[in-house]
Amino acid sequence: MSSNQRGMAFIDYDNIAIPAKNFFSIQFLDFNTLRNILLNNYRGVGCTVYLPYKMRNLLGPIQRSGLDCEVVNPRKSVDGRLILDAIIEAEANSYDTAIIASGDKDYVRLVNTLKRKNKDVIIASFSQNLSHALRSIADGIIDLDTHTPTLSTQLYTHTCSSCGNSFQLPFRFRGPNPLCNNCRP
Repeated sequence: MSSNQRGMAFIDYDNIAIPAKNFFSIQFLDFNTLRNILLNNYRGVGCTVYLPYKMRNLLGPIQRSGLDCEVVNPRKSVDGRLILDAIIEAEANSYDTAIIASGDKDYVRLVNTLKRKNKDVIIASFSQNLSHALRSIADGIIDLDTHTPTLSTQLYTHTCSSCGNSFQLPFRFRGPNPLCNNCRP
């Protein structure tokens, strides 16, 4: 791994956020920190979060953290979109190393395809969520378990402008008080 190598990170939101919440009680991920962890040893040339449509309300906070974010249509696959983008960027020779943040075995064919295109592939995952197949073919592993103390973002308490209940968000809301999940249309 050289800092001269161009690294591009592809983050499968559900495959990182769900294990973070289930295994480490991380309510909201700090995407700036995650990006820094993923691209630490590379000259970062891109970092995209692939967000399922049901989580589209996180688009703003993720974009404000400086990452690209793709909201995937409800009838489409997050995995498919990530795979397509990784291959397109490899064909365009946009990066030397792909850092895939997911432990999902669905990415085994992608890893093999990228390696045939002379790309290094690093997998970043929580250990409980990392498939054996991905571990065995990756050029390297970033164990996110070791980074859990820094992956949780600060939460800010807000008061719902409709019902008056308190709730937390991973960012300060500027302007009138926002609506809580129960009051949001």
